[in-house]
Amino acid sequence: MRDLPALWSSPQWQADLQGWLVPALAAAGLTPTGPVVQDRVRFWSTVLHVETDAGRVWVKQNAPSQAFEAALAEVVHARVPGVVATPLAVSAERGLLASADLGPPLWDDDVPPVRDWVEVLGAWARCQVALAEHGAEVLAAGVPRFPEPADAVLAWVGEVLAWLAGLPEDDPRRATDEDCAVIDAGLHRIADAADLLAGGVVPPSLQHNDLHLGNAMRRPDGGFAVIDLGDALWAHPLTSARIPLWVLRHRLGSGPGELAAAEAAYLAPWADVADPAALRRLLPEAERISCLHRAESWRRLQADVPVSVVDEDYVHAVVEWLRIAAAEDPYAEATGGS
Repeated sequence: MRDLPALWSSPQWQADLQGWLVPALAAAGLTPTGPVVQDRVRFWSTVLHVETDAGRVWVKQNAPSQAFEAALAEVVHARVPGVVATPLAVSAERGLLASADLGPPLWDDDVPPVRDWVEVLGAWARCQVALAEHGAEVLAAGVPRFPEPADAVLAWVGEVLAWLAGLPEDDPRRATDEDCAVIDAGLHRIADAADLLAGGVVPPSLQHNDLHLGNAMRRPDGGFAVIDLGDALWAHPLTSARIPLWVLRHRLGSGPGELAAAEAAYLAPWADVADPAALRRLLPEAERISCLHRAESWRRLQADVPVSVVDEDYVHAVVEWLRIAAAEDPYAEATGGS
């Protein structure tokens, strides 16, 4: 494990980055017109930008467990053009991705209106339908496959919980006896949800795993593009809907009519696979399993670095998401009952 924020902040790393970036951009026909500026350093990634003669270019380096994003962006761009920010230069070996600028995200300051969430949900579902036929390419890019059968899902939970419970007592990520008891008591809910999803006819596809409008931009043609695919999994596709639907409920206070419209927009592209009413009945189960996907994302990221560099806000993330997944009402557990 390495202190990634320290590495990415070092002059040597930044010099190495420029040594790759300048010729890579030249190969794409772009010439930098300004310095490379580091905008953000977190324990899971760093983001930089550089102005060029063709506009701003964004550069991202992920932690090792999510370095597949660079190769994945190329696959998605090739199979569903326009759905991701256009990759301009990629080093799959180093996990480096340089992408075209699309302006500010839809969610910058104020929470975007319902119509934007509805449109992005529909656009992402259409992408998932298209990518379902290209699983081999997505997996070859390095995207992890999340287990689908109930017994395999429970085995995954057991392994993660054993790791958390076995951490030293002074490790802030450690699962307490109370955490373990709460999660164990809800395992039957997780098993039931996994069983229902695995028994359906919807094929696995790309689960963005962080689909919100802070990770979406509107293209000049009116379409939408998404960024930040580092949390992605190959899994049941309906799990991607949880974050937008929960934001609509919690942040916007959307009523049943607006939520139904958002669900309908997301489920419509799957109409050739299954009846929308039947798919809608699976959404609560998909929401529960998607909480495990968030736990998996934080688990692998925390395994990349010493615990000392994990932000305090995230040290409990893995066990918290396991508790949410096991709760009688995951939404109420996650939002404090509101």
